[in-house]
Amino acid sequence: MVSRSTSGLSSAKSADGRRQRTQVTRGNIVSACIALQNEGSARPSAQQIAERAGVSIRTLFLHFPEKGQLTQAVLDELTPPESIEPPPAKSVLHGAVDVRVAQFIDMRAQALERMTPHRRASNAMIETSPLLQKHRLRVRKAFRDVVGQWFATELEQVSAEARQKWLVALATLVDWEMWQSLRTYPNRSIPEAKDCLTLLLKAALRQMEAEGS
Repeated sequence: MVSRSTSGLSSAKSADGRRQRTQVTRGNIVSACIALQNEGSARPSAQQIAERAGVSIRTLFLHFPEKGQLTQAVLDELTPPESIEPPPAKSVLHGAVDVRVAQFIDMRAQALERMTPHRRASNAMIETSPLLQKHRLRVRKAFRDVVGQWFATELEQVSAEARQKWLVALATLVDWEMWQSLRTYPNRSIPEAKDCLTLLLKAALRQMEAEGS
């Protein structure tokens, strides 16, 4: 006869095993979608994703039943709000603005290039997906906070009211839409786009400094 304690332990282990398998399957589906989008398929079909992940379509929809959930999971994996372009060490934060701009643009360009295929996919669905709309707002707020840390020295020179406006302006200036505009029509290389973005960001910071003086 199996004791209650032994039975309970067995049930707990079984539940842990199911949760682990669920997490692995979910991760495989997200990774499959990321891989397909990186290969050029902006909106891979459920069949393509399921085949790449090694699961059935039924399993795919069991984990992601609503439109936009998988895209949100992909974006959460690639750009978690809590880890967007972390600011440099304190010694760099208070260093020359040109150094901070160069480091910031380097990190930002890498992130923007990495998210491009997935951002295109989310843009195709965001108007009809409240989930993606909430995700976009959450990420943008987190990014504004990070921009505020990178350029705190300059932002502190203007009034509190102006600071909020400038923070929105700076974050918008280096958002994906601006990067996409610089990279396409005409096609520009990453270094060329970075040079343009650097000029724009420096010009904005100089204007902000002039207003604060």
